[in-house]
Amino acid sequence: YILLKLKLNPNFINNRELAKVMPKLNLPKEKTFIGPALIWKRLVAFFIDVLIINLIVLFPFRGLFEAIIPKEYSFSEAYRFLSSVDYTGHIISISIVISFLVILYFTMLENKMGQTIGKRLMKIYIVSETNSLKTWQAIVRNMVFIPVFPFILLWIIDPLMMFFTKTNQRLTEILSKTRVVEKYNLQ
Repeated sequence: YILLKLKLNPNFINNRELAKVMPKLNLPKEKTFIGPALIWKRLVAFFIDVLIINLIVLFPFRGLFEAIIPKEYSFSEAYRFLSSVDYTGHIISISIVISFLVILYFTMLENKMGQTIGKRLMKIYIVSETNSLKTWQAIVRNMVFIPVFPFILLWIIDPLMMFFTKTNQRLTEILSKTRVVEKYNLQ
């Protein structure tokens, strides 16, 4: 009706009539767009996730380490003790289990919800550059948590890439064709 009236009467639009027509158009009230998430939000989200992982994943292993390492040892003595041939196999096994659980935490939450708990609190989320986020993309973006060479190199290279790309993407995000984004409001 409104468009028909506009076509029939080009002088239809004046301020009073425009005020009557605008609510009927059902236009969005606020203008938003999606852009790269701010680096500080990503870092805070990561530290929140690390705290959660510390409570959920690492806490159960504390009792195991306390049973293995004598309490009177200093940090350097404990390190030497754990580096001995007797315990190296155990430490490697525990590291692989912990890494698997950490990757599982990030992969499951990112794949199912598009965000981890930390990202949710910071109001940022993951999108795929293809159609929808696939499981393989969530796994590839979290390869950084594998504690085996050459993946250990990602511990340095991966976060540094955020500072050198326009979209603040890590290397594993570029490889997985994903981005961490947030909604921006124009007001």
